[in-house]
Amino acid sequence: MNQTVEVSAASPLLQTENGNLSQVVNTRAVEELPVNGRNLLNLTAVVPGVVPQGTTSGNAITGKNIFAAGNYQIGGGMANQGAVYYDGVPANSALGNLVNMVPSPDAVSEFRVQTNSNSAEYGRYSGGVINISSKSGTNEFHGGAYEYFRNTDLNANLFFANATGQGKAPFHQNQYGLDGGGPIKKNKIFFFAGWEAFASRQGANYLATVPLPAMYTGDFSGYKSASGAVIPIYDPLTQCGTTGNSPCPGGVAATAYSAGPARTPLPGNVIPASRINPVAAKILGFPLMAAPNLPGQPNTAINNYSTTCTLGGNNNQENGRLDDTLSEKIRVFARYSRWSSLNQPCAPFHNGIYANDPYSPETFTTQEAVVGTTYLIAPNMVLDIRASYVRFPYDRLESYPNIGLNKTFGFPTYMDQQIPIIHGGPGTSIPSFTINGYTTASGLHILSTENDYLLTPNLSWVKGKHTLKFGADWRDMQNTYYQTFDGGSFTFTNNFTGANGLNPGATGNALASMLLGFGSSGSETAFSRPWESLRYQGYYVQDTWQATQKLTVTAGLRWEIPGVWRERYNRVASFNPGELNPALQAAGITVNGQPIYGAVDFANTSQMPIKGMLQEHFRLFAPRLGLAYRLDEKTVIRTGGGIYFLPSNLQFSVAPWAQSINSYNTQWLSTLDGGVTPYYSLSNPFPNGFISTPGNSPHNQAQTLLLGGGLSNIPLQNLRYPYQGQWNFTVQRQLPGGIALETAYAGSKGVHLPTGGLQADFLPSQDLSLGNALNAQVPNPFYGLVTTGSLSARTVAQSQLLLPFPEYTSVSEAYADVFDSSYHALQMKVEKRFARGGTVLASYTFSKLLSDVASLTGWLDQNSGSPGYLTSLQDPNNLRAEKALATFDSRNRLVLSYAIDLPFGPGHKFLNGGNSFESKLVGGWSVSGISTFQDGFPIALTATGTAMGPGYGRRPNVVAGCNKQTSGSAQSRINDWFNASCFTVPAAYTLGNEGATDPTLRTAGIANYDFSLLKKTPITERFNLEFRGEIYNLFNRVQFGPPNNSVTTAANATTGQITTQVNQPRLVQLAMRLIF
Repeated sequence: MNQTVEVSAASPLLQTENGNLSQVVNTRAVEELPVNGRNLLNLTAVVPGVVPQGTTSGNAITGKNIFAAGNYQIGGGMANQGAVYYDGVPANSALGNLVNMVPSPDAVSEFRVQTNSNSAEYGRYSGGVINISSKSGTNEFHGGAYEYFRNTDLNANLFFANATGQGKAPFHQNQYGLDGGGPIKKNKIFFFAGWEAFASRQGANYLATVPLPAMYTGDFSGYKSASGAVIPIYDPLTQCGTTGNSPCPGGVAATAYSAGPARTPLPGNVIPASRINPVAAKILGFPLMAAPNLPGQPNTAINNYSTTCTLGGNNNQENGRLDDTLSEKIRVFARYSRWSSLNQPCAPFHNGIYANDPYSPETFTTQEAVVGTTYLIAPNMVLDIRASYVRFPYDRLESYPNIGLNKTFGFPTYMDQQIPIIHGGPGTSIPSFTINGYTTASGLHILSTENDYLLTPNLSWVKGKHTLKFGADWRDMQNTYYQTFDGGSFTFTNNFTGANGLNPGATGNALASMLLGFGSSGSETAFSRPWESLRYQGYYVQDTWQATQKLTVTAGLRWEIPGVWRERYNRVASFNPGELNPALQAAGITVNGQPIYGAVDFANTSQMPIKGMLQEHFRLFAPRLGLAYRLDEKTVIRTGGGIYFLPSNLQFSVAPWAQSINSYNTQWLSTLDGGVTPYYSLSNPFPNGFISTPGNSPHNQAQTLLLGGGLSNIPLQNLRYPYQGQWNFTVQRQLPGGIALETAYAGSKGVHLPTGGLQADFLPSQDLSLGNALNAQVPNPFYGLVTTGSLSARTVAQSQLLLPFPEYTSVSEAYADVFDSSYHALQMKVEKRFARGGTVLASYTFSKLLSDVASLTGWLDQNSGSPGYLTSLQDPNNLRAEKALATFDSRNRLVLSYAIDLPFGPGHKFLNGGNSFESKLVGGWSVSGISTFQDGFPIALTATGTAMGPGYGRRPNVVAGCNKQTSGSAQSRINDWFNASCFTVPAAYTLGNEGATDPTLRTAGIANYDFSLLKKTPITERFNLEFRGEIYNLFNRVQFGPPNNSVTTAANATTGQITTQVNQPRLVQLAMRLIF
């Protein structure tokens, strides 16, 4: 009996060979479904079990952060952590797992999404796998030319632009290209090539809050609450009502100011001209912000500035593929793809400074070369080898010319002299200025180059009833990365001009604090540009066993060696909490008579005799099992499960570039006592200069340099490796008329899940009872040894010496391993295929996702349909309290996608007997669309306005018996999306009782219709002209952004208010295609 390996491109309605959950989007659907910006990855959203995150859904690649291209939560896995394969080779970068190549739809023959229980040939991902196959040439010449066009006149207006009387912002978009393929030598050598260009320039209606003109001169007499009362501004250099100070005005006791050192109000709510800090005045006169052009809300003047700024970008892509049948046994192919992009952000104040992500013009150019060969060793054995090389340079460079910290902003000259030395970057960018309550902009520099080398050999062997598959997956990923606000970052709050610095409440103003030269925090980053690399290995065996005519069993095992980040010059480190600090031990320094623990161990030293950031894992085995039982000819029962190990570079900042030894902050020591008394002013924020990166110093010297600073993104040693377990049980039934119905239960469990930025240096819970005494100044044991930051002063806050690692101002872990998740879902889909190639797919998911960790790339989700990610734990001593509905949990999601020929013209049921002209007129019509309905995401509330111990987050208290929800339509609730009066700020040094997310409150959901009408007209026997009209958001339904989730004591709080729209208004796109 001859045994052969057969490969078929057909995708049967019933899946009878494995136990996974997957969906194929065929060539016609890829080409015809209305996908905004022709972003191929948006097709992922039509599959059950997929929830797009942030602004991923329904948007083009150009004009948004490239890191968001793969930002999908699949099958309960962590968002943005799926695997993408393009022509059988991985397309995920080492840089945050981003998708480094998103091909044009015209270059793709098939798009498959696998959401649960995949075979052992796939690894290094969380949730699901996306498989993309490129087009190849055939024995016939085929191709086309096309252009897609949009402009302002075709579009609707944004909701908030209409509400403020603004017209439509300018919008111009063109997407055009050529592609074609055919034989070079018939039956042997084939080619396919394509070129596409994309250009978009659109105006964005921008609504912001800016200072009143009088405020720039120090006059805050117009600074009022919603009731019209003047909000008082206090003098930070005065105290009253406490021992040794004069009584507060009017005999008011200090306890009226929340039991802290109280201050004297500034007469008339005006800062004297002599008190205005010259650096602050020059920064604000840059100008940092624009003048108001709207009255804003009554009394408060909130949202008093509106403008239209231009954003968008260019995107160019070239694809070329060659296929050659060398012999009956050997076939080879090669593909080269180049994808370049410019993303231009918004400059809302028309001053050359950009707002929001990406802060600076973003450019990248991906080049990918892939070769593959298929060798028929024997009739029953095939060897397939794929190799690829990817180069991915990625930059964000500010375009503001001739910036100088001294000449532009008035900072001391040493800052201009020292900064280029300590960061080694392309020059000084606009500093990041954050002024609470107002909208500002800033500049960011990023320089990155990645080179990836990948090899995936696979051997298939049919032996009896078994089809065995063996394979390997080798990836060598190398990167250099640089990111910083070169000019420094400075934050201003109302603390220094509030009634008291510890609990300012609804008093004071952040801009007033800045004018006086006093900020809450700031830093300048010294940066070395590491040469980092990650080497991954995966090996697998998979057996597909036809046990009986009805039962197919797939069993596999994958062995993964995920690799760890290494650096060419060993500039990587980990934190050992159980090791005595060698620098303090050598200096004989103790705290309360006890030795001090916590040391940074550098790679390739006696303390850490390995060359990577972490101990490498060599025992990660991932079993996979699937069963498919054919109950009858039209019914299949399937089940499957497996273990899947997450990428080791899961967290974007878990890499050498982000570690404190390579990215070290010199802190602005603005206060020593938590905001009561100012220390260094804005005029000279870093009088001791800047510290170079410790990674460039000898080990013992580096230990000393790290003292007194914050350790950021540093991993603990001996971490457990994160993984996800998946399982499903599925029944699939073929119905008459080419219809398939599938009902599945899908579950997953995340174990040892990571998060970034988790504080390891926090107060024990019992010490919170010390209250304001935590800020009492005591002798500093580190004085004389530490030369920067708060630990360089003679005294230090009592709270600092109560921390587990008092020699550092903070210790944030790059990669904690203490979290988990659980996902349970009912997934249903109905698929109908038509004889002429049309399809209808209805996908429904009813799910619940619980987790105590959120998205690791939540910075992509802020100001979008998701409330973002949990930036800190409320109580690091009680992780159980963090378990809640995940911030990207959506209970119900329904997607209907279709591409259907209308039944008119030759070969159809109606109007099929006309002459040639009539046939061309009435025939060739088809419709397609994607309709999406989804619940919103749970809202995560935070609290601000009262003091808290180091390492703790803040959540509000819930008022007992209060109804949190408000009624009415979404539009009627934008000023009170939820009942803010149900939440209060906890007293100082106490914890709130609100959960990590609120199960009763959700953001706005989705009800969106994208529709396309297509007319194909034959010109000659070989040429067809195709016209398309596509409408995105057909009924112009607004999806509001998340409400302000901050519960605060500050004046003019906007808690519960919505000011953003995260979807596009109705957009109309016209297209013409010439096809042969």
